[in-house]
Amino acid sequence: MLLNDHKGLIDNLIPVYDQDDFDDTFHIMTQGEDGPTRLQIKMELHRIMAPCHQIVDLRGRVNGDCRPYELNGLRHWLDDVALNTYHQWIAAYGGQFRVGLYEALMNTHNNFRVMHQQQKQQQQAQHQAEEIPTLLRDTQYDAPLLRFGHYLTRHEDRLHISTPVNLELPDGHMVNAITADLSFSGAKFKVPSAFTYQLGMLITARFPKMAEVLHNPQLMDGLAYRVLAIDESGEHDSYKWLRLKIVGDNKIIKAAIEEYLERTQNKARQDHEDKVIQARTRGYEHCYLKHSSAMPLFFTGTTLKYSLLTPHNRHLWDDWHDERNQPVINHLLSAARLASLGKAGLKQSSTLLYSFNHQHNGKTYFYSAALPEMNREQRQLFWHIGAQRDSWRVYRLTLQPISAENLEVLKDIAPEMIGPLSALTHVGLLQDLSNAEAQHDYRLIFKSQLPASALQAFRHPRDPVASAKAVYFDPKPQRCEDRFLFQTPVQISTAQGISIMGKSVDFSSRGLNIALSSPLALKRDDVLSISFPRLQQMDKRAPLENVPYRVIRISPDYRQIQLTTDEGTRAEQCALFLRKLIQHNENKLTRSGESLPRGELLLVMHRMLLSRLNCVPYFAEKAAHKATLKAIGCNFPVPPLVKLFHHIAEQDGYSLEPIFRNRNKRMLADPLRPMVIQQPHVHEVYLWVERDGDEILHIEGLLPDEFADTDARITFIKQARLNGEFMALRVTAVPVLSPMTTLIRRELGELARLTLHRARALEEELSTLIGCGELHDITDEVLIRLEIN
Repeated sequence: MLLNDHKGLIDNLIPVYDQDDFDDTFHIMTQGEDGPTRLQIKMELHRIMAPCHQIVDLRGRVNGDCRPYELNGLRHWLDDVALNTYHQWIAAYGGQFRVGLYEALMNTHNNFRVMHQQQKQQQQAQHQAEEIPTLLRDTQYDAPLLRFGHYLTRHEDRLHISTPVNLELPDGHMVNAITADLSFSGAKFKVPSAFTYQLGMLITARFPKMAEVLHNPQLMDGLAYRVLAIDESGEHDSYKWLRLKIVGDNKIIKAAIEEYLERTQNKARQDHEDKVIQARTRGYEHCYLKHSSAMPLFFTGTTLKYSLLTPHNRHLWDDWHDERNQPVINHLLSAARLASLGKAGLKQSSTLLYSFNHQHNGKTYFYSAALPEMNREQRQLFWHIGAQRDSWRVYRLTLQPISAENLEVLKDIAPEMIGPLSALTHVGLLQDLSNAEAQHDYRLIFKSQLPASALQAFRHPRDPVASAKAVYFDPKPQRCEDRFLFQTPVQISTAQGISIMGKSVDFSSRGLNIALSSPLALKRDDVLSISFPRLQQMDKRAPLENVPYRVIRISPDYRQIQLTTDEGTRAEQCALFLRKLIQHNENKLTRSGESLPRGELLLVMHRMLLSRLNCVPYFAEKAAHKATLKAIGCNFPVPPLVKLFHHIAEQDGYSLEPIFRNRNKRMLADPLRPMVIQQPHVHEVYLWVERDGDEILHIEGLLPDEFADTDARITFIKQARLNGEFMALRVTAVPVLSPMTTLIRRELGELARLTLHRARALEEELSTLIGCGELHDITDEVLIRLEIN
C-alpha cells in the first residue's frame, strides 16, 4: 500500500536509475520522506530494475490477438496493447528487459485478471454510491450527431478479409498488422499505436498468410500503399486503423483477391457498411425533409424556378395565394430583394421579411417589407398595423449560391438533369418565424406618426402571378382520385343570378375543371350551381341539375375555374352518379395524367439543400414510457449552436437538456402525440450562457411565458448579454406518423438486396421515431423585435 502511494515517484526515478548521479537525484526527490520509506522505495527500485530472462506469453491471458515478437534475444507472444506498452517503456528501462517491464506487460489493462479485479472494484464502488443518494444529470436529452448532406461513395466494393500483413515503415520499423478489409485499390489495416504514422506516408505491405495459401511469392515482394486516413480505435489506445490506397500497379493484389474468393467459395462477405451508413443518414434526412416547416427555393438569377413543398411547409405556399387561389409569392421574392441578397462573392446572405394581407372589395392585397427597406418610422407603422392581423407573418429568407463545383458533383446523381439544372444560380430557404404568442411584441414600440397611406409603398401589384413550379419533395401522387378528360356543355349559375355557359375540360367524381365562354368574376370558396344539360338529356333521372360546387381556383383571366363538390344531398347524389359513370366507362375515358417530379430531380434538390442547412434538426423516440432524443443532425463544420450542446453532454454526445429540461410533457410528449397537423408546434426558448473561456459554466433556459412580464423578459436578455451570452431559439415539433418516403423505400429496397437483415434493422429503427423538429437561432430577430441594441 505504501509503495502504491509512491508509484508516481518510482516511475520518475526509473529513467535515472542507471545514471551516475542517481544517488544525488534520489536524495533530492525523496527529501520529504523518512528513512524507512526511502529504504523501501530504493529496495523496490532495485527489484524492478533487475534483469529479467522470463518469456512473456499472453496467449489466453488477454483480450486480444497475440503474435510472436523477437525482443532482447527472446521470443515473446504479445498483443497490440502489450507491444504498445513495451515500446512506451523500453527507453525508460535503459533499453533492457527488466523485471518492471515484464510486470507491466503481464498487467496491461486488457489482461483478464486485471479486468476481473477492476470489475470487482467498480461493483463495490457502485454499491457504495447507491447507498448515498446523488443527483445525476438526466441523459434522456442526449443524442448522437448525424452529418447531413455528406455521403460516402466508393467505386468498388471492399471485401472483409482478416489476414496477417507485415508493414515496413519508411524509418525501417517492421509492424505486424491485421487486414480489416481489402479491395483492388485500397485497404484498411489494424495496426499497433506504438509506432508513428502520418498522412501521406508510403508503407510497404507483405501478405505472408495469403502468399502461403495461394502459393504466390509475389505477395511477399511488397506492395506500396499510401496512408489516406488514420482513425483512432475509440475504445482502446493500443491500436489504430489505417485507411490506405495502393500506389502503382494493382494486378498482383487484384489477382490474389479473386483467387482467394474462389478458394474460400465466396465466404468472404462484401463490406456494405458504407451503404448502410449512407442509407441510415438518408433515412433521417428524408424524415426531416418530410416534416420540415421551412420552404426550399431554387432560383435562376432573380427568378424563382422551383419551390419544394412538404406537408408542413405547404401553409407558406398557400399564404401567398390571392382570392383566385393564384400564387403571388414572386412579389415577396422580388427581383430587387434577390439582387441585393445574391451579390457575387457572397457565400450566404439573409434578411428578415415582414408581411400581412388586406381584404378589400373581395380582393386580397399583399404587403411585405424587408428590414433594410424601411426606416424606423416606417417599421413602427408596418409593425403596428400588420401585427394586429391574423395574416401577420415574419420570415427569414436565406440565399446561397450554387457553384460550378456543386453542379459537377451532381453529375453522378442525375447526369441527364445537368442541362436543366445548370441554369440554377442560388438555393434559398424561406423560414416562417411567426409566433402567435410573440405577436404582441411588435406593438410594444411607440406608434409612428406617419399616416397609414405610407404603407402603400409596400403593397404589391396583383399581377403577374408566379410562374414557379411547386414541386412536392417526394415523387408520389398527390391527387385523391383519378381525373378523366371529358368535354360536355356546362351551365354555371352564381348566387347573384348570373348565368353563363362553358364546357368541361376534365372531371372526377368530386372535381370539375371548366373552360368558360366569357370571363366571370369569382373568388375562392364561392359556391356555384352547375348543370350538365347534355348528360341530363341522356338520363332524365340523373341528379345533374343545379349541383352545388365550390370554387377552388380561378385563372388570372377568369376564363377557367376548378371546382369541387360542396356539401349537401344534391352534391352527394351527383358524386355517386359520376362515380358510377366512370366505373362503367373507364375503358372509354382518357385519364388526365398527373405530372410527377422525377426522382433524379428531387435527389439533386435534396443534395443541394441538405448541404446548406441553417437549422439543427432533432429526432425523438419513445423509450421507457417517455419521449427521449434519438439523434441530432447538422452540416460540417459543426455550427456554434451544436458545439454548445456538445459542451453540455458527457463524453462525445450532444445534449439538449437546457431546452427540454422540466418541459418534456409540454415540448415533446404533448406535441408529438400521433395526430395529423399541418403546422408545427412552436416554442421560443431564451438561453443565458455563462462561459469561462471555452468552458461552459452554466446555461439557464426560459420560455417567454415563464417570465413575470415583458419587462422581466427584457431585463433577462440585457443581463445575459452583459454577463455572458444571450441566445434565442425557435423550437418546432411535429409528430412523425410515417417516416418513410417513396425515395427512401426505394433505397431500402436496394439495400435489402445486398444485406436484408441490415435493411430490416434500419427500417425498424426509423419506425421507432415518434417526432422530429428544428432548432433555429432567432437571436437577431428577437433583439430587433424588442428593440434591444
